[in-house]
Amino acid sequence: GVKCGNGGRSFWEGDVFREINISKQAGDGKTAPKRRWYQSDYFDLFLWYLKHDDKTDSSANREFVAMQLCYDIRRNQRALGWKKETGFHHNKVSKDGDTLSDGGSSAAILVDGGAFDVDRVLKRFLDESKPLPLVVRKFVLSKLVEFGKEQTPMNSETLAASQ
Repeated sequence: GVKCGNGGRSFWEGDVFREINISKQAGDGKTAPKRRWYQSDYFDLFLWYLKHDDKTDSSANREFVAMQLCYDIRRNQRALGWKKETGFHHNKVSKDGDTLSDGGSSAAILVDGGAFDVDRVLKRFLDESKPLPLVVRKFVLSKLVEFGKEQTPMNSETLAASQ
């Protein structure tokens, strides 16, 4: 699992993404995916990708294999995930304990995330994602739109009509 939210680290003021340096990488990018982490005051974005040649960081040679977009990370944290092999999942991030009193060591667990407000998340992502590399921005936007199309919100009118 990936930790979403501040995990005990301090935030900067600002509503645009910045890349967080990940010093230890489990994957080399060729046989196991490399990971990138971007953060704003509302989002944590994790991307896993494979590199298909030795170009330094050519975006053209990246194959995204997974992503996790955590949103509303300061209040009602949820996570939209996608894996190439299994597709989408939407979860709420639940903490088991008080992260302030235990130094941030409380485990975060993912539980059913309920409805996904694609319009709100998409608008906020569009506003904040301008500093991201274009290939990353386009990929995440495409996944947000794809997941949004798969969802059929069940508001009270829809629920009443289906009974």
